[in-house]
Amino acid sequence: MLKRILAICLCLACSFAMAGPHAEELKKCFTQATSSKDNLTLIKWMAKAMVAHPGLTNFPAIENSEKSLIDKEFAVFVEKMLITDCRKQTVDTFQNEGMPALEGALETLSQLILKELMAQKEVSQEIGAFTRYLDQNKLMAALLSPW
Repeated sequence: MLKRILAICLCLACSFAMAGPHAEELKKCFTQATSSKDNLTLIKWMAKAMVAHPGLTNFPAIENSEKSLIDKEFAVFVEKMLITDCRKQTVDTFQNEGMPALEGALETLSQLILKELMAQKEVSQEIGAFTRYLDQNKLMAALLSPW
């Protein structure tokens, strides 16, 4: 069960669960309880996981000691959110609406944190850097032509 919860934090799965009132309260709690430091903890954990992909072997490696530190910080974050800050809402959501609703709330938290990441000027510049190689005329022609 814990692996399923953590996998949602990677934003690799898309949950189509309908959010009930308990999940909505949990989402609100997550939003209110997270700080910029918490967000950075999740971002580092996601980055650590992503660079482990076999296709990214040319990316700089993260030292094992740093990986352990990131994992410890992330475990503290998960405990803070699910057990301390939002315990009542977590339990209510799980007991009344089930795991899909809990996963949906965690997915929403991940989306909010990613939105904050994307708002950083440096990140935004890197995301848009590919456009200098994009043939704008070719793209517009494709978008404006009928099938």
